Amino acid sequence: MEKNVFNSMMKFSTTKFDGFYKATNSVLPCYLEEVATIGWVASYEDPKDLTICDEESFDTPKAAIAWLETKVPFSMNLKEEWKAV
Repeated sequence: MEKNVFNSMMKFSTTKFDGFYKATNSVLPCYLEEVATIGWVASYEDPKDLTICDEESFDTPKAAIAWLETKVPFSMNLKEEWKAV
């Protein structure tokens, strides 16, 4: 499985289904799917509380990921690229 497919802060990996991606660094399960007749569909759900879920469609994967990043907490690995003198 290829990881960080979209070069975004929220990372997505490929799945066994074409056009279907799963976030690898989010607190809740998040998905991104390319649907031919709709565009890009972003969704998330809390497996313990199914009332915490949402789904939206977008024109681009970038817009879909930006929406998910505002809805679901996720972790980031930051590198220290400079040192204070």
